[in-house]
Amino acid sequence: MARTVMFFLVVGLFAAAWTEVDSMGNGNMKKAGRLLDDLDANRRLQCRRNRCNDHGRCVFPKARAGVIRCACEGRYSGNNCEIDDSVCGNILHFSPDRTDVNTGASVPAGWIMCYIDENDVAQHSTPCRNLLAGLPIYGSYTGLLDAGGNFGCWHGQSGSQSGPAYAGNDVILAACRNAIQQTSVLAIGSWAPPATTTLGVCIKLPHLQVEA
Repeated sequence: MARTVMFFLVVGLFAAAWTEVDSMGNGNMKKAGRLLDDLDANRRLQCRRNRCNDHGRCVFPKARAGVIRCACEGRYSGNNCEIDDSVCGNILHFSPDRTDVNTGASVPAGWIMCYIDENDVAQHSTPCRNLLAGLPIYGSYTGLLDAGGNFGCWHGQSGSQSGPAYAGNDVILAACRNAIQQTSVLAIGSWAPPATTTLGVCIKLPHLQVEA
């Protein structure tokens, strides 16, 4: 009789303990679910605040908690679709690739990367500053400088794909500085033969600058 009572007592204690553990587990799961719901709500709020500047669609994959990104439309690019790809003007080509594949250097925030290369024969002897023509908002390099912007120019050997990100000679790192080689031309001689040269032009746009 004593053994029977003891057996049921142990079983009862075990069941009570399991019920408490299970309840804690369910409570934690519900809490985690509420946190995820709050996170999604916060991300939706950020999207409603025009995260993508009216130039793209705000998305946040559920598989990547905390991640918000913009799927840009048309000629716009950038983390928040803030860059108009026609921003390089009438002569320079816009480079959407902002990271040097050789060195890992990146175009700073508030700057854009433009270029000409061996295919732009008509511009091989044009001073770099004069390549900044037809810039939206600013017009020319003088309008850019007057507005508080700046730019730098740098040569590199053209790479496997078009653009400064694939060229040699640290084009992105070297060009993205104020007042660098602004009167240089693409065809500068044997060091940079026109047939294999990219001239990168990194432009600091005042309207993209973020105050600290």
